Amino acid sequence: MMQRCLAASVMLLVLGAGSARADVLLTGFGGAAFGGVTDRSRGTYGGALAFLGGLFGFEFEFATVPDAFGPGGEGVFTQNDIVTLMGSFMLASPGPVRLYGAGGAGIMKTRLADPNRFFDVDSNDFGINVGGGIIGYVGEHFGLRGDVRFFRDLQDPTPDNGFDIDLGNVDYWRVVGGLTIKF
Repeated sequence: MMQRCLAASVMLLVLGAGSARADVLLTGFGGAAFGGVTDRSRGTYGGALAFLGGLFGFEFEFATVPDAFGPGGEGVFTQNDIVTLMGSFMLASPGPVRLYGAGGAGIMKTRLADPNRFFDVDSNDFGINVGGGIIGYVGEHFGLRGDVRFFRDLQDPTPDNGFDIDLGNVDYWRVVGGLTIKF
């Protein structure tokens, strides 16, 4: 079921591509994840590839939150992280400083392992994200980007009884900043 949802999301993103004159934006980012399942603020980092033409666009994003559930090796879990691979639609203002909103879906991978391997979780769930930010260009090909998003996993509570989606157990906020290269 998750593979079908991911394939449908990717098709919508590809078919929904706007103008052929879209700017291609490559952004590396870092920041903090907080709230939800995190026990306190945690570092996060990743990258995004966006295609933004006029007011509409879409992006593909990869990010990770290492030690999302507590410090590895010292706490309850020796290894734990959240990894996301998302595709999002974007709606942006025009100009050299662009405000944007974004929302999309993809995969949220959650890993937890305790020292005795008694309690291990390694799940790939369908997830969603919603948020927005600002991109300010400091030259023709370079800019700075700030982004705030909420992430939530979704689960199928009845996998054998058709299509039904329920809120999962993993959610958090993320605030990041980064350098954007425009092609």
